[in-house]
Amino acid sequence: MPSHKESLQWIAVHGDYFGYDGLSRRRAWRTANAVAIIILGFAIGHFLALLPERNTADVQEIIKGLDKLVGLMTHELVELPEAQRHPESFIVEIIGVLIGYTILRHTKEDLHDYQRTFRRIEQFYTPDERRRGWVVCAACACAATAIIVGMHAVLLTLGTAWSLDCTAGLSQTSLAIGWWLYVYGYMFAARTNLFRYNFRALGRINIYELGVNEPDGRRATQLAEKRLCDLSESLTSFAVAFGVIGALALYFLPSVRTTYFWVPLVAMLAIVIVSKELVLKYAKSKYEPDFD
Repeated sequence: MPSHKESLQWIAVHGDYFGYDGLSRRRAWRTANAVAIIILGFAIGHFLALLPERNTADVQEIIKGLDKLVGLMTHELVELPEAQRHPESFIVEIIGVLIGYTILRHTKEDLHDYQRTFRRIEQFYTPDERRRGWVVCAACACAATAIIVGMHAVLLTLGTAWSLDCTAGLSQTSLAIGWWLYVYGYMFAARTNLFRYNFRALGRINIYELGVNEPDGRRATQLAEKRLCDLSESLTSFAVAFGVIGALALYFLPSVRTTYFWVPLVAMLAIVIVSKELVLKYAKSKYEPDFD
């Protein structure tokens, strides 16, 4: 008779009864697509800037509508500039951001709904499956790095004779492809870390419901783990907010505008990833060292 873990493994492979693996793969796919769409929007915007200027009254009305939409979504924190040399570029960039943001938002809501339903999942991935996931991640990272470095090497060698918008568009296209691979590869591999899932799922549980039927010692441990989870989520929110504000400042403010406006966001995301990994390792070693 198969063991409990073997039964869970069979379910995961043959039926995915819990739906976790399918959810995680969709989440990796959608998140990578959203990131790539946002970056591609700016790349296409640079390519459109190569066309003759067409600043018509109809285009200006579209920009005003987008300005109102962005104002509503950001609670009037972001106000779009009125004067646009290439309005079509601006429109494509904003649409790309809105599409990417919408995908990310729905993906996050889908995950939160799942976490509220399945508050904890025991490990059912085999060591070989976990190892294969990180092999895929490494392959994606190598391919992404090769694409980004290769494109920028070409631009440094041949791009001096090209226009700034052309080189910026090609650069951001390579970044879109590269970041798609980075994000998908990492999330594909990280899906097998079920302690990560369980730890983050604590954030969806009402603190007054947590461990009510557990012994006092176990409940105290769960409460401490949830507080650590909530702290991690709060730090993530602050870091992302600062990164977005920095990126918007470098894109919209004329005195500091640069094609590398995305650097603050990437830097903050890197800090978030590292800090969350450190918190996760600490939580696992302190509260569930024997998980897996």
